[in-house]
Amino acid sequence: MGAWAQVGHGMVGGAMAGWASGRARIGAIGVAVMTMAAIHGGGAGVQAQAIALTGGLVFPISSEPVPGGTVLIVDGRIAAVGADVAIPAGAEVVDVTGSVVMPGIIDAMSYYGIAGEDMNEVPNPLTPELRIIEAFSPFGDFGSGEAGEIRVRELLSGGVTAMYVGPGDATVLGGQGAVVKTAAARFDDLIVREPAAIDITLGGRPASTYREQSRSPSTRMAVVAQLRELLVRAQEWVAATGAGEAGATPRDLGMEALARLLKGEVPARVQANAARDIRVAMELSEEFGFQLVIDGGAGAHEMREELANWAIPVVLGPISHPYVSGEEIPDEGEYGAVDERNAVWLNEAGVHVSLASFSRGFGRFGPGVAGQWLLIDASIARGHGMSEADVLRAVTLSPAEVLGVADRMGSLEVGKDADVVVFDGDPLSIRTWASRVYVDGRLVFERQE
Repeated sequence: MGAWAQVGHGMVGGAMAGWASGRARIGAIGVAVMTMAAIHGGGAGVQAQAIALTGGLVFPISSEPVPGGTVLIVDGRIAAVGADVAIPAGAEVVDVTGSVVMPGIIDAMSYYGIAGEDMNEVPNPLTPELRIIEAFSPFGDFGSGEAGEIRVRELLSGGVTAMYVGPGDATVLGGQGAVVKTAAARFDDLIVREPAAIDITLGGRPASTYREQSRSPSTRMAVVAQLRELLVRAQEWVAATGAGEAGATPRDLGMEALARLLKGEVPARVQANAARDIRVAMELSEEFGFQLVIDGGAGAHEMREELANWAIPVVLGPISHPYVSGEEIPDEGEYGAVDERNAVWLNEAGVHVSLASFSRGFGRFGPGVAGQWLLIDASIARGHGMSEADVLRAVTLSPAEVLGVADRMGSLEVGKDADVVVFDGDPLSIRTWASRVYVDGRLVFERQE
């Protein structure tokens, strides 16, 4: 059994409980207003900036919805959530009656802000030392030479407040991904977790890359063999240099990255769509003891019992367009088992499911679902029988858990970052718009009629 299953089974199993299951309740949270001392660990006398969103239908995600509820934000954090919240004097009160208030959408896999030529280091199939954050360019005023706020407005308009960005899928091991927000005052403030994972691709995509160049790895066998050989070398390097601790010699950036993987500090994000490739990913996880997250997973429903038993999370591509490969014409063999009920079947089996766009922000030939429409695409799962609670969880708290940032985002809970979206209606309706978006308690998007 892989390390994720061994270490994370309790976390994943408990996290799967949405409000529909009745396992999580927050009755007392509504009357507990966080004091400034609690927020700052002291700091009495510091004037708090407070915002109260009142009168809306509040979806905390981690607990039951609160009709006519209030979300209180103090200095960028969630200070209280509930039907009976004491609003401090001087707070900005925003009446959102008739709206839905919920945590920001988290896109669990995206290539947004990564130029096409920066997605893959094709000459080398195995590059664990590469860090995608060094190629990430958010939209907005950043890079203009003028002071200004960073705003990824296209994503904010869809309620997306955070995303995972990773290298492309043309090579076997592309490098290290990162979790970033979609708005901040400075570039460094965008970064939530970096590195957040090691990105690996199995299946026909990397094999076809090198087959066209008449060099290895040009088959699935060679892809796995080269990956396994690299992981064995990493094990030997860790053993020879003091478990990869700081100060170990000789320095090797690639080995240091893989040491974090082998020690369970970051998971492997393995893009695998066909059942045979998912099976290989699980075998590698068991052999080398790393935490595993399946990306893409178009055929994951064929292995849903095994994935559930091993507590392996799956980050699915868009329900309507699950073809996550960077190839213009995907290999039919990768997607032979595609079915729009994939998310529903996985969820019913107990698999920890997140939904993602796998979209790109450069060029007009991107995937069919841009990140800003992720919530609308997710609503297809609702039409196939997935509960509203589970669908909303699959684009908020579930991604936060997979990305290792659930202590900061993914639900409206006291102490978390105030990444909050106000929708003007049912969040799973195509007629609904994000009317206000807050990131770290700051209003960063407001829809104009």
